[in-house]
Amino acid sequence: MKKTTIYTAFLSILLFQMGCTEPYEIETVNYEKVLVVESTITDEMKPQIVKLSRTSTLENPGVLIENNASVMVEASNGQTFSFSQNNEIGFYVSDQAFSAQPNVSYTLNIHTQDGKQYTSSAVILPPVVGMDEVYTERIVDATNNKDGVQVLVNTEDPTGNARYFRYEYEETYKITAPYPSSFDAEIINLNEQNFTFDVKLTPKTPQEICYLGEKSIGINQTSTTEFNENRVFHFPVRYLSKFDPKIQTRYSILVKQYVQSVEAYTFYKIVKELGSVESLLSQGQPGYVAGNMVSKANPDEKVLGFFEASSMTSRRIYFNYEDFGLEKPPYFEDCEVLFLDYLDNTTLDNDPNEREVLFVSIKYDNYQVLGVGQQTIYTIVKPRCGDCTTFSSNVRPDFWED
Repeated sequence: MKKTTIYTAFLSILLFQMGCTEPYEIETVNYEKVLVVESTITDEMKPQIVKLSRTSTLENPGVLIENNASVMVEASNGQTFSFSQNNEIGFYVSDQAFSAQPNVSYTLNIHTQDGKQYTSSAVILPPVVGMDEVYTERIVDATNNKDGVQVLVNTEDPTGNARYFRYEYEETYKITAPYPSSFDAEIINLNEQNFTFDVKLTPKTPQEICYLGEKSIGINQTSTTEFNENRVFHFPVRYLSKFDPKIQTRYSILVKQYVQSVEAYTFYKIVKELGSVESLLSQGQPGYVAGNMVSKANPDEKVLGFFEASSMTSRRIYFNYEDFGLEKPPYFEDCEVLFLDYLDNTTLDNDPNEREVLFVSIKYDNYQVLGVGQQTIYTIVKPRCGDCTTFSSNVRPDFWED
């Protein structure tokens, strides 16, 4: 196992968690703006990605993107692949799609805008191992306060050549707005002196059905080295509580399995043990883990991260909450329907000034209008309850199956 050096900032957190009785502000000590490299090229034919950033302080833990670097991957067969910074995501994307090939080694070379050069050790593609099964089970575990659905994976490599696996997922879920609105509402003709106004209602197509997707965060990996069989069995990838609104209508998950080298597995295992909860790029300098990136001019310079080649396979499944005998989970919002009378513009009746609530709700909070009764009583709901496009997309994914 490679040597691990812990930063002072990380030790401060440990001391704070191990019994400090008086709260105090933790500050970063001896901060080093270390280059962070995170890249996994796979055997998928696609634009590959290299993520470059700098470590941040505990006080400001945001991602510090490393801009204007020259990035290139060199292959032992003579091929070279250049990368350009993508303005939308901030990271570096290969100028052409390519896939890592068997029996070819790959090296990452980086030239930063401050004139420094970095290189990785050569990496090769591990063997391809397909997932045997991605499936779900109802789980009730009172000890760990779990009651919901667990997504699991089974994988087996009879050859014994693949023993280290990492898992990611992309979840997509269908959303049904409980109170779809048929109007766009706008405040017009405001008279601030008398506080009078009109509500302009423009008919629109109700936005009731939407879809939202999210990618996994964190490090989720396993090894078969401690088992007699080279088999991953009943390995948990994603847990969803029976109260999770993501499964309220229909849910899909694409599970990705990456076969790793022992070096990559060890690196990410140490990173996880040091407390990374999302990725290398989001940690506020918890510690330094020696990866496979080095500075060409100064081998003693700290470089955080790992360049990896990995074979990837994926499987997608769908399910509904009814498949497990669950009750329908609550929606993403508490969708209280409000009936507000425009003529009620006082609090003298021990009731809120409903005209003021109506104004603020539409003007600033984007509440959706469901209708108007008796010319003055407006029925409104929170934005996410009346128009699902306020937080998701009404475009049906190409892969979606109902």
